[in-house]
Amino acid sequence: MASFISTLWHSRAFSLSILTISILVFSYLFFSQQSLPQNIPNSDKYGHIIVFFCLSVLIYKCFNIARIWQVLILVSYGIAVECVQHFIPYRSGGLDDVAADALGVALFYLLTLSPKFKAIFNQKTHD
Repeated sequence: MASFISTLWHSRAFSLSILTISILVFSYLFFSQQSLPQNIPNSDKYGHIIVFFCLSVLIYKCFNIARIWQVLILVSYGIAVECVQHFIPYRSGGLDDVAADALGVALFYLLTLSPKFKAIFNQKTHD
């Protein structure tokens, strides 16, 4: 079982599939009408941080491009989402959400500066 999971983890095709599905699901969630718990202050910000942390992991695994480009792509996606939400009647776009998106991205890329954390991702990927 561990071997199977390791094979999936290092499969670029699997990672790209998960990235594609994640972008579709997250985009749907960003643009659909939501009912978030009111008893947790800023619960939507936590969601943004988690989503963009996960997207950072997937982008980092899938593409061998400079980190600055990965960060710019992710933050641009966050800005685009907020711009679209601004024009959806039941949603609102805001700079605070973009800041939460950027925080999720920054948290992941700060972790990649650690050699132990980096070793998890730097093993050979199977095509």
